[in-house]
Amino acid sequence: MFSNLALAYAFVYLCAGLIVAGIVLLITMKVSHNSKTSKKEQYANKHKDYFVYIQANLTGNEKVQLPPGKLAKLEEEVIMDKLIVMMDQLKGEHAVKLRDLASEAGFVAKQMKQLGSISGTKTIEAAYRLGGMRSAEATTSLLEVLKEEKKVPHAIIYARAVAKCAERPAELKEMLRLLLGKGKPIYQMAADILMETSLEPSRLLRELLESDRYEDVKVGLVALSGYASPEVMPVVRHLFRSNDVTIRTDAIKLYLSTGPVLKDQTMAEFMRDANSEVRAAMAKALGSVYTENSIQLLQQGMSDTDLLVRNQSAESLAGLGVRGFEVLCETAATANGTAREAALAYTERAMGAAEGKEELEKMMMLNKKKLIYHRYFGASPRAKQTHRMSEVIGGDFTA
Repeated sequence: MFSNLALAYAFVYLCAGLIVAGIVLLITMKVSHNSKTSKKEQYANKHKDYFVYIQANLTGNEKVQLPPGKLAKLEEEVIMDKLIVMMDQLKGEHAVKLRDLASEAGFVAKQMKQLGSISGTKTIEAAYRLGGMRSAEATTSLLEVLKEEKKVPHAIIYARAVAKCAERPAELKEMLRLLLGKGKPIYQMAADILMETSLEPSRLLRELLESDRYEDVKVGLVALSGYASPEVMPVVRHLFRSNDVTIRTDAIKLYLSTGPVLKDQTMAEFMRDANSEVRAAMAKALGSVYTENSIQLLQQGMSDTDLLVRNQSAESLAGLGVRGFEVLCETAATANGTAREAALAYTERAMGAAEGKEELEKMMMLNKKKLIYHRYFGASPRAKQTHRMSEVIGGDFTA
């Protein structure tokens, strides 16, 4: 019994000792962090004039010099991090000057050495800084680290560093292969990382879209959604014949989002497409095509089997001026089923959106819509609501 009690006391003392050690460690870490932060602020203030000197000498042929004297390790980090911030804001010869300065100062070499550290934190820190300094010589090493990395969040950091450092399209394609090979379909993230490159995007995107690999084409299409490139559009149109439904759909949606001039036959084909996403994208694009044919196609779209297509068709019609609004009213008054529901909902919405407009042109448009609405339904939504209130409460609410 006494031995068990002694063991219990020993366990309690051990736990108390571990708790005290943990608290001491946390306090030590906090003090160390605060001390490091304070020193960094001091070094930043010390080199304010040097940073002004750098900015003043980025233009012209004069070479930017290093600060005089021997720098402490923490002092180097402050200058290096400041250079990275400046490089993120600059392009062309100015960025090249800063990159050369970082290399001559030995910052790149030291971060390359740290990239091989057994500490994951130090490796990530080195990759971030090498990417920030656009260190082309670090690309191969970064690709090796990315290849061995198992955790997707860490792989994203390494991939972004590769994208910033790479000077050849082949290196970026390898980066995409390694990143997407981690088992996560992060195409949007991969596209964002890809566009960090300093290479000319059009050629790179064209090569991705012409690739035989699904991942390359998918990333290329996603990247193009945020980068308008007329040179790549012929390749996008070629993907309309892709056997992969997702690729074909994404290519058509992307193409339609650019506001292309389409033949009536093409618009009709897309509005009859087997994929509802294609039909919805076409209905959205028709909202900026003010022709009788587009209005008829949108009217037919309100009878589509897909809810999104019906609503998009009605919304596009509502935005096509008086003629589009008239077709909405006509469909709401004469059609049946889902077409009538979609048309009626957007008719009421269009009338509500027009209420209270003060500009002369908008007032004229509202008056025209009211006349059309009255022709089909007998009174405006506001008048109907006012009439219902007067019946329930009593009195005249039309003033």
